[in-house]
Amino acid sequence: MKALFISMTLAAGLALWGAEPQAGIDNLMAVSRYAGEQVYNILH
Repeated sequence: MKALFISMTLAAGLALWGAEPQAGIDNLMAVSRYAGEQVYNILH
């Protein structure tokens, strides 16, 4: 379930990045950091 959520979050970030490149970069960075923290929490 968490993996699905992470995938959806990353997909949303990529969609925002494609729609608004400049603002999307900030969103993508935030989404990537959040997803990374979730992966870390799952693995540890």
